[in-house]
Amino acid sequence: MRYHYYYQTKENKSLDDWLVAKDRNDAYAQLRKRGIKPYKLVGRNPLAWKRWAAIGVLAAALVATYAWLALRPDKASTVAEGFVRHQIYGDESIIANGTATGWASCGFDDGEKFLAKYAQPGLYVQAMPRNDKIAAAVEACLQRRLEPQEGELIEFRQIKEIVESMKAELRQYIASGGNVRTYIERLQERQSQESAYYRAALQELTEAKAAGKSDDEVSSLWLSKNAELRAIGLPMLKDPLSGD
Repeated sequence: MRYHYYYQTKENKSLDDWLVAKDRNDAYAQLRKRGIKPYKLVGRNPLAWKRWAAIGVLAAALVATYAWLALRPDKASTVAEGFVRHQIYGDESIIANGTATGWASCGFDDGEKFLAKYAQPGLYVQAMPRNDKIAAAVEACLQRRLEPQEGELIEFRQIKEIVESMKAELRQYIASGGNVRTYIERLQERQSQESAYYRAALQELTEAKAAGKSDDEVSSLWLSKNAELRAIGLPMLKDPLSGD
């Protein structure tokens, strides 16, 4: 689950950030290890999923996804508003190529290319040197806004919107007393946490199948885990009973 926490620095600056944790206790434990004492933690513990509830939540998520794919390109911006980071939905080959090439066809500058690497939660990002040149490029990209192009692919519009929302997030972070370098460090940390959360969900599903759980139990667990992952923008697990 995603938790939004608020805290004060030793200099009495009020800051906030996000983390991914199994539950509230795990969230507090992670923060204690980092020497952070939050005065507010917003988020809910995972639901104790029942099969019918998991199916309902996942079905709603899938309906939302299909509705997204059915939109005309000129309507995508309205739907995407409010999403900070999430998976890109559409043609898998276009998404894979975009991720591999840094979305080269989108006209990103160096700062936006860097942010695009962290746009989709949970995807592995190789640790990069967070030097002054990169920080300067990221800060410079805040001075412009990415605009959709006529006839542009829906996948390109989505990545642009996510990068723009990250730029808005960074502006707010700077206004609250943060800086570009620490924001970049948090991107790497956040991505690592989300990757760990995804791997834990995959491991739990794998172990349930290996333990000889019934197909019904495995399917129920798969549905509930995917509902959790989908809610925080992480990739969804493949059906363990599909044979793929």
